[in-house]
Amino acid sequence: MKIKYQIVMGILGAVIAFQPIHASESAPSAFGLGFDVQKFYRPFTSKEITSENQQTWPYYKSVSSHWDTYAAHGTSKIKHSNNPAKLTVAKNDKSFNLNIEFKDGKSFIQSFQDTQVKGFIVMKDNNIIFEFYDNGFMTEDTNLLQSASKTFAGVITGQLVDKGLLAPNNKVEKYLKDFKGTSIGKATVQQVLDMTSGIPQLLDFHTPGAEGYNFEIEQGLKKGKSIGHRNAIKSSQSIAKPGKEWNYNDKNTDILALLAEKVTRKKYPQLLSELFDSFGANYDGSIAKTSDGTSSPSYGISITARDYALFHQWIAQGKGPESYYKSAMDTSKTEFGQNETGKLLGTDITYGSQTYYLKDEDILYSSGSFGQVGFSDMKTGTSIVFLQDWAVNAELDKFKKTRERSFKILEYIRSNNM
Repeated sequence: MKIKYQIVMGILGAVIAFQPIHASESAPSAFGLGFDVQKFYRPFTSKEITSENQQTWPYYKSVSSHWDTYAAHGTSKIKHSNNPAKLTVAKNDKSFNLNIEFKDGKSFIQSFQDTQVKGFIVMKDNNIIFEFYDNGFMTEDTNLLQSASKTFAGVITGQLVDKGLLAPNNKVEKYLKDFKGTSIGKATVQQVLDMTSGIPQLLDFHTPGAEGYNFEIEQGLKKGKSIGHRNAIKSSQSIAKPGKEWNYNDKNTDILALLAEKVTRKKYPQLLSELFDSFGANYDGSIAKTSDGTSSPSYGISITARDYALFHQWIAQGKGPESYYKSAMDTSKTEFGQNETGKLLGTDITYGSQTYYLKDEDILYSSGSFGQVGFSDMKTGTSIVFLQDWAVNAELDKFKKTRERSFKILEYIRSNNM
């Protein structure tokens, strides 16, 4: 089956949004391209890493794989599975040759280096068909998923819906009484899941005092004066009626953890540990704490490449909650492309339950800042994951290459019935 290689400019993380840069603007943006790769290889010591520079080259390639050290409010452990999946690695004659040309005379490996890939895996039936590591990253190392973490929150919420603990059409304030009368409290669980709660996008993460900048302080991505994570969510004011406009905002995701803890009476890391148990995680992970000591699922999960692949394989094999698939694959959701950011994403994408869906290819995917991307091919049960260290949250040319590489490999798998 031929897979289209259309360009999709996705929202790539907890700290990313599309910000057009005008000639008069001098502030850096979370969006860009054409960065000097020499900076990526500049030597540095751990003493040079600060809260202000930790998400820039060359520091982030180390920070991203040691987030337990750098998270401002610390992290909580996510326990590996009690029955870890038994993984096999394909023999050379059954594996894909990454030395062959990908595009413009460059091999797949050269293309990986161009986009600072540190971890890449293709997995089917617990068999690792292709695997690649670089930048000093190893199989047992965890990496911060950034907004690819959001899909885990979507799945856990779906589990609670299937169990009858959460009703998608109930308002947030029905479960969290202290949110009564707030903008997000008036939104339904489903609207929060789909980023249609009515609260605005967080677009400015680089200007001190801006809402986006301040919320990163509450999440542990920056250091600064805190008003409290819960209070920061409550403070958001609606710009649209709930359900009428798609606006990407980390607060939608973080409140899912508060809802889950309320209805289960369990801490969110425990719920994640139960999810890790379900898909057979081989290694422990972690999730970032907020200024309140709760969890931030909008960006904060750290996981190994193999376990990230296991998670997306689990989704691809249809083992997730029924309500999750129903929501994530609901192509009737038209609010997604109604604003300027949504229009950039493309007409072929649907967003639901903190997950992107490509209907024509039948692929669900998660996406996070600096190049963390995981694909679930619903047709073959295959997962493809990338852990990368880009210069900024969203380098659109590199995201294009990531998708093209994935689809070319997936086309190979489909055509060869692998």
